[in-house]
Amino acid sequence: MILLPQWTEKAEKRGLDPLGMQNSGVLLYQSLLPGISNVTLRMRYYGYYCWVSETYARRDATSDFEAWRTWVRRAEALYALVSARTGETGVGGIEWANRRLATSGRVIDFEAAASTDPAQERYLRQSLGVFGGAYYSQMAEMNLFTENRHGIQVATKDLGRRAASLFADAIGPDLARLLRQKIVDAKVSLRELDRLQPIAPSQIAEESEERTFYETLLFARSDDASKSGPSRAASLDLILETAFTQEEWPSPEQVRWHLFDPPEPALSSSLETQRLAWEAYQCQDMMQVACAALLAWGIAIINAEAQGKSLTEIRADILTHLETLDEPHPDLSWRALRLGLDPHTFDYAEMWDELTGARGAAADKAISACLLIAALHQRLLDRPDLAAAAAQGLPDRGMAHSLRTEISWLEDREGERIATLIADYMIERIIRRHSHVAMQKLRRQGDYTFLFEQQEGRFVYLAAYQPVATTPRLASAIQFLADIHLLDDDGLTALGLAARDTSR
Repeated sequence: MILLPQWTEKAEKRGLDPLGMQNSGVLLYQSLLPGISNVTLRMRYYGYYCWVSETYARRDATSDFEAWRTWVRRAEALYALVSARTGETGVGGIEWANRRLATSGRVIDFEAAASTDPAQERYLRQSLGVFGGAYYSQMAEMNLFTENRHGIQVATKDLGRRAASLFADAIGPDLARLLRQKIVDAKVSLRELDRLQPIAPSQIAEESEERTFYETLLFARSDDASKSGPSRAASLDLILETAFTQEEWPSPEQVRWHLFDPPEPALSSSLETQRLAWEAYQCQDMMQVACAALLAWGIAIINAEAQGKSLTEIRADILTHLETLDEPHPDLSWRALRLGLDPHTFDYAEMWDELTGARGAAADKAISACLLIAALHQRLLDRPDLAAAAAQGLPDRGMAHSLRTEISWLEDREGERIATLIADYMIERIIRRHSHVAMQKLRRQGDYTFLFEQQEGRFVYLAAYQPVATTPRLASAIQFLADIHLLDDDGLTALGLAARDTSR
């Protein structure tokens, strides 16, 4: 089974993960919300695609992949037009659909837009649309889709067909026939778009078997749930807990920070285990942001001279700056620095905002980054439960760098004065590390992601870098819960409270 996104062309990824640290956090959050991704934006797509697959299979389907791709692309283009007509968001091709609605007459012919012809204004460039680029891998994770022997993605016999049937029942036979015919025709009138409004993402009926099915699927309450389902369910339960506490529709940032500290009253043991994994992820993301801030400082030092600087000169500049500081004192050891911080009262959120914000001098942010790293180091030492969660979810050796690999490096030299230690860390773990990571990307992927390059023994500036947090699928998960009426602007709905009670 091929679960990789299917694109028509490779996207440029300049500067992405310049220190090779983000991937450790990405792998962790993927295990915490399997079946949902940052680009699966609406819950109802899961039922719609199952219906699209079953409808294709029942109308003299062939094993020709091109015919299947045409069917999927037309179904997506039509869905975008219906969604644009009803003011929806989170739908693939919605910008194209809004433009077509603004310029078209009473009938919209979308055959060319749904083709793969690059000469046409396509609703999306991806070969198999948002289905292949985003949804298929996640629906396969949930046992809704698989791949047949001809390489065509098909709804599974159990869950997939059940989802297709419930979507069809929800919109009714007359609308299902119209929807099928419009995909075949690749042409739709404005009046027909209005008739098709009940298929839109926000139109899942509150009292419907379709809605109940989605809730059962997300919270892994059926016997045929995937092995990864309980992890997703636990994370969704934690989002419900956040909404219950906040008494509002929570943002991803609110969820992150709500899960960062053990709550009162205590959670159940299973939910606390999942919360600890999220806390470990947040610590990992803070570590990679802190290291990115150090990279930004290194780039600023390199950029101070048009001809660049050698490693010796970079290290000397770092030491010169650190030796002038009163706080932290350059003669302190790393051990003394971390012991002098209270990891429980340290303002992680404020430091996070400073490092990810656009304002502030790179050198000042670098010092804040060092304090954050020291606080994270001490937090793990003070919290065996958190250290265990980090050990389970993050690598501590090999090519991948993470919170654990960096702390391990610091622990080996924590008796040294911090001015020397930080200067060496900058050279070994930041400057050289970026050069290595960028070279590997160039060799393996053909992507040129160097932020500085070596010329005759000197590092020469190419581009600046702003620390970027990873995006752990929370926005999509929150929207899914809203789509099935568990969340609204006031927090948990009656259905959300019932779902929370079920998981307690």
